[in-house]
Amino acid sequence: MKKYTVDRLEGKLAILLSAGDESIQREIATKQLPADLKEGDVIEIECNGEGIVQEAVINDQETKRRKQKAQSTLQKLRNKQAGTETKKQHDSIDG
Repeated sequence: MKKYTVDRLEGKLAILLSAGDESIQREIATKQLPADLKEGDVIEIECNGEGIVQEAVINDQETKRRKQKAQSTLQKLRNKQAGTETKKQHDSIDG
């Protein structure tokens, strides 16, 4: 099974990015995918030789791990920015 990240849902299509190379994009009809699919979900898909989806499963564990990693990275950036702002304030006071 190949692993993808759901980039976005556009009407009746799900736009998926390959887990190995996010420059590779695939469009699949949402009716071939789990009904509870959301943007950001990691999904594993098995297709037949004609490209028809045979099996599609949301990988909840991987989805959760990636979301936690993204939140952690965002928090680090916020903390870094807050530290920079505090230093600027001190510099202007001391200045």
